[in-house]
Amino acid sequence: MMIRKSFFLTTCGLLCAIAAHGVNPTAEDRARCFMDNAEDRTVTFIFDNNLWKTSGIQKLQVFGSFTLWKASDEFTMTFDSEGNFWHVTVPYADVKIPGNSGQPEFKFVSNGSNYLSGGSKSFIPEGYIFLNGDKNNIVVFHDDDFETIKENSSTANVLKKVTDFDLTTREGQEAISNFRQVPGTSALFRSYHPYKLTKTTNATEPVRMEYLTRLALEEGIQSDICLSENEEKNLLSFTISGSKYTEQIPEYYQNIIDNKSVLYVGATNSVPTYNVVYYTPESEKFGNWVKEVVEFIIDDAHKAPFLIHCRIGTDRTGAFSGLLGALCGASWSEIAADYQLTNRMGIQEFRDYHLLQYGFQRLLGVDDINDVPDLQKAMSDYFVEKGYLTEEQLTRLRAKLASTTDVQTLNVNDGLRFDAASGLLHTSGMHPVDLFSVSGTHIMSCSAEETNINLSSLPSGLYIAKAGEEHLKILIR
Repeated sequence: MMIRKSFFLTTCGLLCAIAAHGVNPTAEDRARCFMDNAEDRTVTFIFDNNLWKTSGIQKLQVFGSFTLWKASDEFTMTFDSEGNFWHVTVPYADVKIPGNSGQPEFKFVSNGSNYLSGGSKSFIPEGYIFLNGDKNNIVVFHDDDFETIKENSSTANVLKKVTDFDLTTREGQEAISNFRQVPGTSALFRSYHPYKLTKTTNATEPVRMEYLTRLALEEGIQSDICLSENEEKNLLSFTISGSKYTEQIPEYYQNIIDNKSVLYVGATNSVPTYNVVYYTPESEKFGNWVKEVVEFIIDDAHKAPFLIHCRIGTDRTGAFSGLLGALCGASWSEIAADYQLTNRMGIQEFRDYHLLQYGFQRLLGVDDINDVPDLQKAMSDYFVEKGYLTEEQLTRLRAKLASTTDVQTLNVNDGLRFDAASGLLHTSGMHPVDLFSVSGTHIMSCSAEETNINLSSLPSGLYIAKAGEEHLKILIR
């Protein structure tokens, strides 16, 4: 009861402070369309009738990344007839929810359904409209890096041509296809959709498909994780730059389908969505998607290397590959840097890593991901404690996707030796030899007569071989 009373008094105090200060925007505030009230930790949204020159407004609201682009009473504006502007003041905590730009994004909506775009308004200063496809207004706080935001906005407005990529290099091929290895792993790759076009008016699309197929073949992709719908029977034709292009499933991918090594995540319930992976990753729905993906990877019927993708390989792919990378030991700085690389495609679908950071922070319940000392442990603990995964499953995941060596000896003796290529454990005459899972479950005992023990039929995972006081850690992939 005391906590509730304290919360009520704090909230009341904040609202009273807002009312006491009034709203007195400067000309610059009116042009930016907001005020950053750093002392009160609030944002006041401003819609100046004289600047917008919009008539017939009966009701005005702010829709944004922080409302999931829906109406919210908290963001309904009040009209100041003396100043001829609309305004609403909201706490930082309710606004600091980023969109694709990495900043809070918004539009004004009049009379419930009329979106008023700031993209064409010359009075709004440079940097306060993010120049991606949506041209949304953004909130820039006093301690944000405004120059970087403006640079990102300029990058977001670029629509690349085929000639903008150096396709003689691996870097250029990866950039156009959005194909690359996921940090923290050696057997997981991420990409654009392997055969479905999205930007069907862009001449880069057929070339994107060509190089994605080339790179997938080079890496020997054996299994696929699809975070979007099953499109196998939905192949379409388009006219692109005057030429007809028909979608087709590449031969390597058809082999993956035939081998039953494609996972359509959420196919029996609901496929992953933008809003869930970024704004409610703590939900049971997201947890079950992660469980489904991990169980698919560690199933010995599905061979590495793996490809993971959605349609353009940005949002759902960015969230899941970042998460899998974290579980396999990638640092946050590696994950954030990898996330930004998708922008090399130049398809006006810019994403800033602060959007992924917001999702990770919600998932872990922390204020700043940079303050998490061990991201792998934090992520692992979360999914184990919530009951989605077990420690043994995570060990097998790392074994299947690992970027580490296959064998690690735990002491200085070398009587026990494992040959990863042949799958043979050499005992050097030591006996008895017992094999355990990393969780301590006894797997098998080997007699004195067995000097070479074939472990190749065991499921992928981490095992411990013990002979007397000698221990050997064995990673089977």
